[in-house]
Amino acid sequence: MPTDMQSEIIAELIKRLGVVESFGAEVIEDNVLRVIDAEDTSGLRDDFIIVQPGQTEEVERQAGGSVREAVTLNITAITRRRSAGALLRDARLGIKCALPGPKAGLAIQGVQKVAFLPETPMPAGEGRRWACYVMPIQVTYVQPLK
Repeated sequence: MPTDMQSEIIAELIKRLGVVESFGAEVIEDNVLRVIDAEDTSGLRDDFIIVQPGQTEEVERQAGGSVREAVTLNITAITRRRSAGALLRDARLGIKCALPGPKAGLAIQGVQKVAFLPETPMPAGEGRRWACYVMPIQVTYVQPLK
């Protein structure tokens, strides 16, 4: 069975995001809404990061048993502290610093390029305790099929 490139990419992103001040102490792969809408969030830190897989696009079928794909991953910094705006801007910069260069620091063979897509700040709404900053990235890679 060939290596699952998406699993490799997500694992390395989680590891690299661990250096983001305050937020990096807890970096998980999950669904953002499932986590922040849970009845009991007492086990969660005040600040953390979720990596949520999104859409995958097949870019090109290649000879030799591989396919070039692009996956969108949402990196979401989340806080329940009062000074959310400043904290999330700091987290945004920390995430950019943790993922430098055209491949976002990913050393996985087959990763070709990484691009940040338009970002979305999401302040805590009426009756909500969590504020978020969503940073989608698109990772283009070659997925072996053999």
